Amino acid sequence: MIKPMLCFSSEPFDDEEWIFQLKLDGTRTICYVNHEIKLINRRMVDFTYRYPEITKAVKEGFKGRSGILDGEIVIFNEEGLPDFSKLQTREHVGNKFRIELLSKQMPATYVLFDIISLNGEDLSQKPLMERIKILKENVKEVSHLMILDYVDTYGKKFFEEVRKLGIEGIVAKKKDSPYVQKRSKFWLKIKALKTIDCVILGYTPGKGKRKGLFGALLLGAYDEKKLHYLGRVGTGWSREDMEKLKKEMDKLRTRRYEVEEYDEHLEVIWIKPKLVCEVKYLEMKDKLRAPSFVRLRYDKLPKECTLKEVEQ
Repeated sequence: MIKPMLCFSSEPFDDEEWIFQLKLDGTRTICYVNHEIKLINRRMVDFTYRYPEITKAVKEGFKGRSGILDGEIVIFNEEGLPDFSKLQTREHVGNKFRIELLSKQMPATYVLFDIISLNGEDLSQKPLMERIKILKENVKEVSHLMILDYVDTYGKKFFEEVRKLGIEGIVAKKKDSPYVQKRSKFWLKIKALKTIDCVILGYTPGKGKRKGLFGALLLGAYDEKKLHYLGRVGTGWSREDMEKLKKEMDKLRTRRYEVEEYDEHLEVIWIKPKLVCEVKYLEMKDKLRAPSFVRLRYDKLPKECTLKEVEQ
C-alpha cells in the first residue's frame, strides 16, 4: 500500500517555484481504483464502507481504467468551510442504515490534490505540476468529488486570507517535486495556529461540574521509543465530547508506566498510550503553554506523535 506524502513545517513565503493550497481539516485518504474502489486512511485502514457517496462519485468522475489518487475527505458547512466535528460523527458510525442516512444528511466530499498511478503507470517520479495536469485530465468534478485549486508564487498573501477565514492553514508544494512516501521538505505545512498531535497518557478525575468525567488529560510524545510528558490540557470540549472520550479512555485503563519528565504529584487514571489528540497551544518550552483540545485523531498512530514534530 502507498504511504501518503507528508509535510515539514514552515513560515509563510513567496517563491515562483512553489504553489500553495488550502490545508484541509479532514481525513487524509488514498483511493485505489481498479475493479473496485478502496478508500484507505493514514493508518492503512480500509474505510470505504463509511462513504458510499464518495465511492459513487469516484466511479462517476474518474475517467481512467485504474489509478491511485491522493486527497482529503471533508465535510463542508453552510459557509463552505471544512467542519471536522461533522466528519468525526461520520468516522464513528458502523451501522449500515446509519451510514446510508448520514451520507445524505452530512454528505462528504473527496478533495483530490494528487495522482500517483494511472492505468498501471507509476507517476510518482513525474514533477508535481505534470501530475496535477494528468489529474485534471482524468477526473471530472462531480457531486462529492473535486480537485483542489492552488495559488502560484504568492504564499504570504494567500496565508493571510486563509487565516482571516479561520481555516487551518496552507500547504506549500515545490512545482518539480516527486511523490515520496514519507515526510519531505518538498511539501511544507504553514499553520495559522500552532498545533501538535499528542498521545493521551491518562486523565485526572473530574470535580464539581465535571464530577464523573475528567478534569484534564495528560499528554505525551515520543522521543525515539520513550514517551515524554508534555503537560495537561483541560479545555476545548463540550460535555458530550467529554462523555464520549471518558468511555473510550476507560476501556484502556492500565497501571502507571514510565514517562520521561513526568514529575507532577497528581491523582491520575493512566491509560494505555493508544489514543491520539490534536491540541493548539501558545508556545512550547519544556511543556505546552495554554493548550486547548481540538480533536481526537483516529487517522494517526501514537508512534507518529514525536517531539520532532514540535521542532519541524
